[in-house]
Amino acid sequence: MFAKRIKRDLDLLSYVSITAPVTGSMFSIEEVEDEAFSRGYMGDGVAFDPVVGTIKAPISGRISYIVETKHAIVIEHASGLQFLIHIGIDTVDLQGEGFEVFVKYGDQVSEGELLITFDLDHIKSAGYKPHVLVVVIGEKNIDHIECDFRNVVIAEPHAFRVVLS
Repeated sequence: MFAKRIKRDLDLLSYVSITAPVTGSMFSIEEVEDEAFSRGYMGDGVAFDPVVGTIKAPISGRISYIVETKHAIVIEHASGLQFLIHIGIDTVDLQGEGFEVFVKYGDQVSEGELLITFDLDHIKSAGYKPHVLVVVIGEKNIDHIECDFRNVVIAEPHAFRVVLS
């Protein structure tokens, strides 16, 4: 009995389960039309093609960074992993127009909590791809990402998981 409990506890520590931050279809980050993301320079992760302009926290943690132009945010998980949530490709050029952030640096957030809203139509009409990227940054003990690419609904639990080495 004791050995089973220890194995279960170790299994729970071997990955971090990620909730869907947005409603839309998930696809491989390698397909994103931005080399920094598609080649893994920013880290490993998953991309979403959103159908609504709302981002909710994919994990519980602390807000450790908010980009001034409001198109990206970083959440630090209790495990020490940091997750970058990046909205759109080259949307930094919008200088925050069409984005609203509902948290501030240092806030503790719960999984599923509202983080950012964005004007999906504005991003598209300005000529940018609105892909939402969730990337594990600055961490070397990631083995791989487990994901069944599919359509997801915002705050859907277990959208994908980060397997630790």
